[in-house]
Amino acid sequence: MFKFCCEDCGECWYVGNPRTCKCPDEEPNKKWVGLTDEEIDKIRNTPMSVEGGVGFSIYSYARAIETKLKERNT
Repeated sequence: MFKFCCEDCGECWYVGNPRTCKCPDEEPNKKWVGLTDEEIDKIRNTPMSVEGGVGFSIYSYARAIETKLKERNT
């Protein structure tokens, strides 16, 4: 028979049997937090700086959204 072994505690169990290791999973799954409609509208209505001055660049908006999502999901 084949065995699985936990790399952290060394506990082993046979294939087909339930896991006997009590170590916590690698990382708990965090719930994804998106942006509200108001936050998206605020970003959309804010002029972004682009080469040559202030304007509307898709790249600038993508970066602004990415930054806001990183703030909310860390």
